[in-house]
This record gives sequence, structure tokens and C-alpha cells, in this order.
Amino acid sequence: MFYLRVARGYRALDLLRWTLTSVASAVVAALLLRALGRAVSTPAPAPAGPALGRLLWCLPALAAVAYLAGAWARALPLQQPERMTGLVAAGVGPLRMRLLLAGEMALACACGALVALAGFLLLRAHLLEILPDGRLDDALGTHGSLPVAGTITLLALVPLFGGVAAAAAVRPSDVIPVDGSDEPQRRPTVRRVALAAGLPAFGTLIVVTAVRVNAPEAAAVGWFVATTGIALAVPVLLYGAGHSLAWGRPRATRLLAGRGLQAQAWRLGTPLAVLSVAGALGAVAWLQYADTPHRRLGPLALIEAALVALCVLGALLTRLAELAGAHRAAYGPLRRMGAPTSVLQGSVALRTAAAGAVVLAAGTGAGLLAAAALSV
Repeated sequence: MFYLRVARGYRALDLLRWTLTSVASAVVAALLLRALGRAVSTPAPAPAGPALGRLLWCLPALAAVAYLAGAWARALPLQQPERMTGLVAAGVGPLRMRLLLAGEMALACACGALVALAGFLLLRAHLLEILPDGRLDDALGTHGSLPVAGTITLLALVPLFGGVAAAAAVRPSDVIPVDGSDEPQRRPTVRRVALAAGLPAFGTLIVVTAVRVNAPEAAAVGWFVATTGIALAVPVLLYGAGHSLAWGRPRATRLLAGRGLQAQAWRLGTPLAVLSVAGALGAVAWLQYADTPHRRLGPLALIEAALVALCVLGALLTRLAELAGAHRAAYGPLRRMGAPTSVLQGSVALRTAAAGAVVLAAGTGAGLLAAAALSV
């Protein structure tokens, strides 16, 4: 009942976010049910390797939906500070607030999973036909009995991942949001710089060694270590780019761009790192399949790639919307003091160009490593 009272205050943007989360969850649940249907249609003495492989193919989409749910849950206190302030005034503490936001995302994911299950059962019972001549029978598992426990377990993964990601993304300090205009600049720690420099180098060494000795498993491990380091390096590189812009005796445009990028490096670094790694891996996988004529990407692979791309872009746009609000709050005093519009626009352009250069460098590095790892 408490959640229903809170839901009465939803705006159009909240309902759209809730609906999109349900749609993305329905797609992931459909992929999981398809893997289950294939496993049911396979004869009993069949090996477990192909079934496990089909489930592993669903993990990127599941992780993408969980990442999107976490980004949207963390953005809600910043987009609706009056709602959070009212809940805090009513006695809702930080822990209960995090549970409320996590429950909201988990409920959206659960609704999407239930919609996918309903469609799966309708297609399985042939009450609804999409493709003629029973071309979906193998994917629907019509040749065997559907295990109830396995179905519930697979579908429970979607709201579980979404709720846990939302609870982990919302920090206690986010319950009482601020506009971010006076956020202090966080300097990179020695430990973070060492990890950002050491992990890519160590992972690259593993990939190069694995390529020489033809060890695919070692190449995959090396690529994972290297890309983790690249993801950790993106905020550090953003901070360094902002420091370079503000180096020496800069003019107002460069000073605003550099200091603004330094202040936003940690909040902007995570979605840009995910975008760089996901984009690089997707581009390399596409080129690998394009260079092999007898291997063609099926519709399910394209659907999963589109879902991952949309989730990553949705999380990035959400973070950019948060930072845009911080920009307006920070630039307000400058406008009232009569700062030229060209100076403010030029600082935004410089900051965007510097961030784009960091994304391009990180994506290129991750792409080269992925190409080397996949060539083994």
C-alpha cells in the first residue's frame, strides 16, 4: 500500500522509464525462455554444453538491463528531489529508501518477465501464431514438458538482477540530493592510477602471450583484465584531460571546460567506460562475422545487440541529463554576472570534444584487444 501511494505521484517521465524497463525485461525473459525451450526440445541424453552456452548468451542482455535499472534508480532522487524530501520527512530512512527504489525497479522487471511468460505460453499452446508450419516449436519446447521450477528460477533472475543493481547503485548520500553545482573535485588516488595503468598492461601481456601459444581461454582472461583496467582508466583520463585544458594560464573558456570536466570525471566516467567497452566489443564481433561468409548473425543476436546498445545509451543519457542540471545550476551565477554566451557554449564544446577523445581512445584500445583475443 505504501508503494501504491508513492506511485500515485508518478509523472509521465517516470511512467515511461517504468514501461521501458518492463519492455527490456520482457525481451531478456523471452531470450531465457527460448534457451529453456531449446533445452526441453533436445533429447534426454544430449550433452549440457549447448544448453549452457545458450544461457550464457543471455547474460549480456541480463547485465545490460540490470545496469539500466541501476542507472535509473540512482537518477530518480536527482530528478525528483521534492519526492525524496517528502519521504524523508515522513520518516523513511536511507535503507528503506534504497529498498523502495530497488523494489520499484524489481517490480518493473517482474512485470516484463510475466508478459514474456504469457506470450511464451500462448505461442507454446498455438493460441497465437507468429511463424507458420511450427517453425518456433523447437524454441518453444513443444516436444517436451516445461519444468515449472526451472521456468520460475529463470524468470526470477530478471527482477533479482534489476533489484540488486538498483539497490547497489543508490548510495545513502543520494537520498538527500543536491544540485551538484558545488561538488568538490576529486583527485585520482595513487591506487586508482596504478590500477588504471597496470591492469591494461598486464592484460595486454596475457593476450599477446595467449596469441603466440594459441590459448583461447588465456586470451579471454587477458581481455577481461585489460578491459577492466580500461574501464577504471576512463575517469582518470577524463580528469587528466580536464587538467590539460586548464593547464597554465587559460582563458575563461578553457578554464571552465577544464574545471567542469575535472568535477564531472567520476560521475561521467562509468557510463562512458561501459559505452567504450560495449561499443568496441560489438564492433569487433560484427567485423568477425562479416569476414566469415558462412557465419551469419541471426535475428536473436541482433535483438540482443540492439537491447544492450539501447540500455547502455539509456544509462548514458540519464547521466548526461543529471549533469545538464548541474551545468545549469553552476552557470546560473555566471549568466547573472553577464558572462558571454559564447564563452559558456565554447566551454561545453571543449568539454564534449575532450570526453569524445577519451571515449575514442578507450574504445580503440578495447577493440584492438578484443580483436586479438577473438583471433586465437
